[in-house]
Amino acid sequence: MEPEKIARLIRQNDVESRRALFEAYYKRTYAVAYNILRRRENAEDITQEAFIKAFQNLHQLQDKEKFGAWLAVIASNLARNFLKREKRIVLVDELPEARSGSESNDTEEAAIRSLEVDRIRNAVRTLPPEQYQVIVLQFYHDLKVDEIADLLKIRSGTVKSRLFRARQKLAESLEPDRDSACLNYEGGDRENA
Repeated sequence: MEPEKIARLIRQNDVESRRALFEAYYKRTYAVAYNILRRRENAEDITQEAFIKAFQNLHQLQDKEKFGAWLAVIASNLARNFLKREKRIVLVDELPEARSGSESNDTEEAAIRSLEVDRIRNAVRTLPPEQYQVIVLQFYHDLKVDEIADLLKIRSGTVKSRLFRARQKLAESLEPDRDSACLNYEGGDRENA
């Protein structure tokens, strides 16, 4: 949705405008909540609650074009608070299987790219909620460190440190397994690796 249209819908703030915003941002907001909570029912509830809270507080949104990022912050904060209340431990094994993008595209390159995208998504999902939140805001919503700090109401230094730790964890988890790389390179002869 174009930024001008988002701003217009927010200014109108009537039933139809809210419906249009809900339809445009539901999937993204649900994905944010689900990636923190890992349970469909809880993510649906948090998503609904995030929209209610956002619509009640639209007057606080300074940059109307950043509605999606603002909504993602609300949803992730609600999800994190839910986890704190429930004191749940989210296991990585509970992640759903990633779906392949296009069934008709059989090329090897597309298959490899799809596997890499799934690997990256799974690695991002394993991040602690605070780190996941800043990664999503920076890389999926294209926000700068200062914008993230303003939205989360934290210092930009805190954002930077969370981003740094998140990148470190992602680099570690995405680093190729040395033994399997040797097996592939040496044709399976482990002794010569």
